[in-house]
Amino acid sequence: MKMSKEDAQRIFVTEYRFLREANMTHEAIAQRLGLTVATLRTRILRYDCLVLSKAEQRIADRLDEFITAGESFTLEQLHTLDGGIALMLVQMALKRGRIRSSQSRAQRPRRTPVYTPVGAES
Repeated sequence: MKMSKEDAQRIFVTEYRFLREANMTHEAIAQRLGLTVATLRTRILRYDCLVLSKAEQRIADRLDEFITAGESFTLEQLHTLDGGIALMLVQMALKRGRIRSSQSRAQRPRRTPVYTPVGAES
């Protein structure tokens, strides 16, 4: 019997949350689930189920401060040693329409993007 997409999503989210609450890193979770870290991040973004550690929550709080203040920012301003969490949080904010990037997808590898909260554009 084939599993429905909804069941697969529910199982993934349940397993992911359980493993994060056991203080596993995203790298360890990806390995445990037989995924690449990129695939794990894609699923977390798709299902909007990111679970943050206390240190990662501080990065999320900093992102919220920039957005609330209407200030433009770069990833480096969020945190320089975060292991990819800042990028994931920015991707979620982009997906939710909270911020916009200064460049298109085609330009992203060429220069550092600046992110601007929606409604704060000049």
